[in-house]
Amino acid sequence: MNSSASPTSSPVVPESVHREPAARFVEWALAELEIPFQSADGELIIDLPERERATFDGTSRLYLATVAQPTPQQEPLAWDGRFGHWLREQLSKTTAAVHARPLRQPMAVNDVTATLFAAYIVEGGQVHLAGCQLTDHPFLRLTFAADSESEVRHIFVAPDGSSVSDELAPQLGLDELQPILKHPPRLDDGALRSLIAAGRRIAAKQSTNRDPTAATIEPLAVTVVWVRHAEGRLRFTIGAAAVDHPFSSWASLLKAEPYVGKDSGIAAFELAATDDGRIEPATEIAVCQKSGRRVLRQELVSCGVTGLRVLPEFTEICPVSGLPTLRGEFVVCQRCRQRVSKAVLSEGVCGACRGMAKVSKDDPRLVWILGEHAGLDRWKKWQLAETRGVYIAQASSLLKELLVVIEKESLAVRRVAQRSRLSNSWVDLDEASRVDLLK
Repeated sequence: MNSSASPTSSPVVPESVHREPAARFVEWALAELEIPFQSADGELIIDLPERERATFDGTSRLYLATVAQPTPQQEPLAWDGRFGHWLREQLSKTTAAVHARPLRQPMAVNDVTATLFAAYIVEGGQVHLAGCQLTDHPFLRLTFAADSESEVRHIFVAPDGSSVSDELAPQLGLDELQPILKHPPRLDDGALRSLIAAGRRIAAKQSTNRDPTAATIEPLAVTVVWVRHAEGRLRFTIGAAAVDHPFSSWASLLKAEPYVGKDSGIAAFELAATDDGRIEPATEIAVCQKSGRRVLRQELVSCGVTGLRVLPEFTEICPVSGLPTLRGEFVVCQRCRQRVSKAVLSEGVCGACRGMAKVSKDDPRLVWILGEHAGLDRWKKWQLAETRGVYIAQASSLLKELLVVIEKESLAVRRVAQRSRLSNSWVDLDEASRVDLLK
């Protein structure tokens, strides 16, 4: 039986949108290695440490081309050349990983809070810091280089081992780093190995090679990127009142968030205080036009007559309109004798009495009234209206009309009056006549 060996797959370079010119990466690596260099006119001039000169035939300086067409005096910048192999070796010699920070990352509490303070306006008060903690979190950057390319590719790993999204990486500043040369934050070996393993898995998934046996090339550099996270509280104070406003974000992404009023539920950057010491959005605070007190706008009601915005304690609900109305804006309806808002009154009669509608005796409301006051069943031709508290019933016969005002809940009679069909004036019945009529 014949057998043939499977061809060995060549290591592949993972795909990534995060790419960087090789020359720029080399400059970063040289800074990390603390090797002096100059960059000008399309070339890198590197001052080699004495112990490294033997690798390059004893020369003390390297002149590397960073352009497509090097001059005869320049060595091309290629990863499969002597310099590429040397740089890989130097980076691997340092530690299991080099350490860096985003170049433009806020580092001090003042850097974090300055932009926050400027976002708020506190009427009659101030905003200050009630606490802030800055902590470093380890992201990982794996850098890969293809021999034939003049750029490197980066894979980014979050502290939890997940892939960093293409949008988040530049937002966190992961695309522009500066070395940490002294005393980087501590990351134990086990955590670093886990991040590197996660990065390798991500790199393998991002490869365009579909051969399951293919492996990714070894990374040129492993960099732990320490990203700073900010967490704390702002405190707004107005007089003796104070409220805290928490914040939590990556330091480079931190932005002011509006304060949400505890009672109003409204979010805003401009704050003020009520007279009873509640700090709320300034737009949600208004003055009661009766008492002059500063309260929440939502706590005021509009008077159904004057339109003034006042606290409910200065109003009553009109039984006809159902609207809150200042107590001084009530009058008594001449017909049903209820205290009603001036807004519903016309020629001394309220809107309910003017708007009575014909009903039959099987109307549930009238059935209830006649069941309680049987004597009313002798009357025909009923009209009915109702307010929040009473039924207003009017009946008529050939010569007379009857008006009965009855409380809704108890069916107690408030008023019984009669008039002739030719009169406009209602005459209240005396007690004996009322009893006789209602039995």
